[in-house]
Amino acid sequence: MKRVRLVAPTRLAAGAMASVLVISGCRLVTAAAGTAIREIALAGAPHTVLVVVADQDSALSLATAKRLILASARDSERVLVLGDQGGVLLAASTAPGPPDIQVPGPPPPLSADPTSFQKSSYARSVRQYHGVVRRAWAALRRRQREQLTLWARSVIAQLDAHLRASHRTGTSSAGDDGLSAALGAAAADISSLREAGLSETASTVVAFVGVGPSWARPVLPAALRGSSVVVSDFPGSSDDEAEWQAGLMQDGAGRAVLLAPAAGDQLVTAVRQGLDGAVTDTLTSVVFASGQSRLRAAAMPEMYQLLHLLMVTYPHATASIDGYTDDLPMHTPGGNAYLSLQRAEACEAWLIAHGVAGSRLQAAGYGDADPVAPNTAQGQPLNRRVLVIIDPAG
Repeated sequence: MKRVRLVAPTRLAAGAMASVLVISGCRLVTAAAGTAIREIALAGAPHTVLVVVADQDSALSLATAKRLILASARDSERVLVLGDQGGVLLAASTAPGPPDIQVPGPPPPLSADPTSFQKSSYARSVRQYHGVVRRAWAALRRRQREQLTLWARSVIAQLDAHLRASHRTGTSSAGDDGLSAALGAAAADISSLREAGLSETASTVVAFVGVGPSWARPVLPAALRGSSVVVSDFPGSSDDEAEWQAGLMQDGAGRAVLLAPAAGDQLVTAVRQGLDGAVTDTLTSVVFASGQSRLRAAAMPEMYQLLHLLMVTYPHATASIDGYTDDLPMHTPGGNAYLSLQRAEACEAWLIAHGVAGSRLQAAGYGDADPVAPNTAQGQPLNRRVLVIIDPAG
């Protein structure tokens, strides 16, 4: 997890460790000349790209986009914020890489025949050295958090400055042309990054924030194939949702997550999972009637999407299928724990019936744990769900 480089090695006095390093805020500097200095750095994260397409005329949409930028900031991340009107570029920036700091090197080894005093001094120096390194790592992580927060706020400031300078009048609806233009601009930026060395396998997430009822499903350009697509506050019917998901997957999306308005708080989690490269899906359409474990017709588009992942994209992967319930008590043997297991097993059985080897699947039930929405009349249906975690390594 860490990169260590030895710089200008020289002899270090064993008893001087406590006075060698001075911590000033988050900056560590050496206070004695002639010491062995090591540079430590947090491991560099893989490059990622976050494309946010937001409704330019919606204060709520823009506020959500800003929160998403802050919450998902990571080292070396490329962020593009695009408007729904003609794909106008509202902000673009690349996060700095991981920071590093310098610390003294470890104490030199003891001589071949050390005295008791030398052994005691050496042990004390080693303990002091380990303490110095622990404090250095803590300072490094603090510096990283501060660096990323400052960077994310600079992206938000850029977004605000553009909106203030645009002097837009009135509001307008985006429609397909606006979304397609936004995705085209994102694809052009990513293509340029790839020419400059961005890996073809870099995790990319396209997040639509503030989808309007008039928005038609956009077509993913070739440069965005393999991306995770996350749609927040999707306003359409279950048929509309199925059409978007099927179309996005046919376009080459690696993952398509459509969040209902009541599940808006899952946006950050879904985006982070996509940036992490994790194949973890809350099947938002695979929900169940109260007290029931039978798969419904509305679940089929996402079940076929999951089947495609397991049969084509990750043909050797294993998958955990986790079932959940709402908090309404079940007056049957096993209660909610057993009901949640039945829901997971229903998905498992469907996948096996469609060709997935049972040895690759493991079903589990977690009852009403970890709700994704408040257990109210509106939120309970969202908690009657299944979560699938695919391990590509098998």
